[in-house]
Order: sequence, then structure tokens, then C-alpha cells
Amino acid sequence: MDFKEFKISCKNTKVLLIGDIMLDRYVFGKVNRISPEAPVPIFLSKNKKQVLGGAGNVFNNFVSLGVNTTLLSVLGNDITATHIKKLLNSEKKSKKYIFNEKKISSTKTRYLVNGQQLIRVDEEDTNKVSSMAIKFILTHFKNQIKKHNVVVISDYNKGLISKELLKKIIAISKEYKIPVIIDPKNKDFNLYRNCSLITPNQLEASQVTNLNCEKDIEAEQCGKYIIDNFKIKNVLITRGEQGLSYINKKEFIHSSTTKKEVFDVSGAGDTVLVIISICLANNILIKDALKLANQAAGIVVGKIGTSVIKKNELFSNQSMPFSKILNNHQLKKLIPIYKKNNIKIGFTNGCFDILHQGHVNYLEESKKLCDILIIGINSDISVKMNKGENRPLNNEKSRAKVLASLIFCDHVVVFNEKTPINLINLIKPVVLTKGGDYKELEIVGAQQIKKWNGKVSIIKFTRGASTSNIIKKFLVD
Repeated sequence: MDFKEFKISCKNTKVLLIGDIMLDRYVFGKVNRISPEAPVPIFLSKNKKQVLGGAGNVFNNFVSLGVNTTLLSVLGNDITATHIKKLLNSEKKSKKYIFNEKKISSTKTRYLVNGQQLIRVDEEDTNKVSSMAIKFILTHFKNQIKKHNVVVISDYNKGLISKELLKKIIAISKEYKIPVIIDPKNKDFNLYRNCSLITPNQLEASQVTNLNCEKDIEAEQCGKYIIDNFKIKNVLITRGEQGLSYINKKEFIHSSTTKKEVFDVSGAGDTVLVIISICLANNILIKDALKLANQAAGIVVGKIGTSVIKKNELFSNQSMPFSKILNNHQLKKLIPIYKKNNIKIGFTNGCFDILHQGHVNYLEESKKLCDILIIGINSDISVKMNKGENRPLNNEKSRAKVLASLIFCDHVVVFNEKTPINLINLIKPVVLTKGGDYKELEIVGAQQIKKWNGKVSIIKFTRGASTSNIIKKFLVD
């Protein structure tokens, strides 16, 4: 499957999504000391963000991939619901039917230090939703089902998805020959009886069957048990770094994953659910679907926090025979591959002599504006031209290797000229970024990029963070 085929599949998919929406909050900070009041760390909060979680993350993934999405859900009448609705309404093209009633909307607040979770605090109400809420969901489901070609249930066991509701949804979907795909969290799989496909993770599959699920043959046994006991046509078990196992009465397929550095597993199952749903709705071969789902999950776990997948990310590394650090010859071969697959290329440049917080902040923000971020760094000769004979402090190989270690850096290219203008003309990026201490007229390539309808983006400057200031402080000390 290539980029164009998958792009068409996303466009052709019309998903009717039902599930529990959550608000995922992230508080980033640091711990420098222990409390004098009790033997616990003192967490100093620095930054916060909030995104949609649960079925909300599934929704965001579908929307990110350009899928025509309709969402049905139930929320409380609280401030969390207000935040969730605001995030949902930022996406104008999709349809949302949300019922509000007296309940606590689900929230997960994660406190992180250096990318690692210190603690998670949950607020939720897992009681069943009211009969009025169920009536609301079913009414809109019946009105919308004809306009869609796949039904996706994202069950986080927060009170919305019940046996009675699912029985009616599955029966109505069967009338219209529309598949129902379910991501389960309830341990009673009788709820999901007669659905088209279910996507438990390894632990969930083991718990519901009372069987081990570590090895391929054990996953097959778990899948067969679920099929036989709950009349479910297909089972897809997500098995973490061991990949995916697809089981039905005719075949067993195991799709291994490439080992990746894992920053956060939040939402990886949601991403698999989304990719498989798109593929199933478009009759894409299951082997291709599993490969794509594995690749998508691998990208998501490399990000911090609940994240979405983009079409271009899925295909950005295909046919890519090079490492992160490139020379001009390799770059000339690689750029046409990215352009052919409509991959959005971003470019930024600098000496990056001593990598500091200001650099990291603006590179992270730069990556958000594109699919592939290429960083041009001045060679040692180029740095001397710009900074004088005493610079750089670190040679070009060291600087390139440090930058290449950043998760939001896709490629590093060293250039010998005083400016990167030749590199910019070679790459022709669609976005050119620079730190906020620059004005657009001062940015090399700002005029040229307009020739191919690219744009310049100036990223907010982190005050006090500069290599020169660090050197000055070191000399003073």
C-alpha cells in the first residue's frame, strides 16, 4: 500500500464513533527536593496542556487522517465537559452529538518529570448513564447509520457502553451490512457478542480467557476462545513490542513490530483501532493493515502524551535508506521521495554549538508545523566565519549527533557556506522556522521560500537561553 492509496481510503471512510470521552491533562515540572512535611518529592509545576483522551483521542486520530467522522457520546454538566467540548468544537468538519447529564466527566491528570510520569490522578464516574442518554445515542445512531460505512466503539468502561445498547447497535449495523469494530475495556465480553472485530490488548485477552497470551500460539488460543465463546468474527490482540496477532476461524496472522524507544504508550491502542477500522472499511488486505497499524503505533509511542497519527508520518520513512545525519548527495536522493508522497518538509538552521533549552523548545515547536523536520547546521568552517576563530566549542560531528538524538529531529545536514541558502533552494521546504530573536527580514531564505508557496514561522523565543550567555556565565564563574 502506498501513500496515495491510503489517502483515498481515508477519504472514503465514513466512521460512526461511539464511546467514552476523557480529558487528558499533562502537568510538566521538576523535582529538586523532598518535602519537610513528609517523605515525598516536591513537584514544581512549569507547563500544562490538555488534550482529548479515550474516544476523544480516537476521534482526533480519525480527524487527523482526514476521515469523515461522526461522534456520539455522553458527558457531565461540569467544567471538564466544557473543556472537552471546546476541544471537540475546534474541529469544524466533523459532527458531534453529545448528551449532558449529572455525572463526573472523566479526567486523567499526569504529572511528568523529564518525560516520565511521577503520578496519575483520575476523576471519573463509572455508573451507567441514564435511559435518556441511551435514547439520545440510539436516536442519533439510527439517523446517522446509513451515511457511514463502519461503526467504531471505543469502550473505556465509564458507564456509556452497556450490553443493551450494544445489542441494538450491532443488530442495526447488521441490517445495513456495516461492520462494528470494538476496543474493549469491560472484562465481560458478553457485551461485545456478534461484533465484527474486537481489539483487546494482551492483558485483556488473557484475563477474559484465563489463558497465557505471551507467545504467538498462546495468542492464537486466546483469539480462538473469544471467537468460539462470544460469537465474534475476528480478534486482533495488541501485544506491545511483540506486535499484533489477528485471529479468525480461517487464519492466524502475526505482525511483528520494529523495536522503538518508548516515551509514552498512551493512545497506542486507539491508533491501532483507527488504522484497522479504515482498512476494514476499504477491504484492504489484512497483512497490509497490520503492517500499517504497527507502524502507526510505533510512531505514537515515540511521542510524549496522548498523540495522534498523521498520514504523512506513516509513509515518511518508507523507502528511506539513510540515517538521520545526511550529506548533500543523500539529501538529493531523499527529497524527491518525500515530495512524491506529499510529505510536508520543514527546515531550520543554526550553529547549535551548545544545545540549550531555547533550542529544544523551538525545535519541538518547529516539528509540530511539518511532517519531516530537517535541521541544517553550520560546519566548523562556517561557524568560524560567523562567530570567530574561538568557535565552535563542539565540532560538527558532535553537534550533529546530539541533534540527531532528538525525537523531533528527522534529519541533520551540515553545510560549509556562511548561510544555508543553497540548502534551502535544494530542499524547497514548505515551512521555514527560526527562533523569536529574529525578524522575518533577517531570516535567510525568507524571500526565496515564497517562490514555491512556502511560509516562514517565527517560534517564540526563550528569554535568557543562548549559547553566548552560557559561555559568558561560564567565563564569569
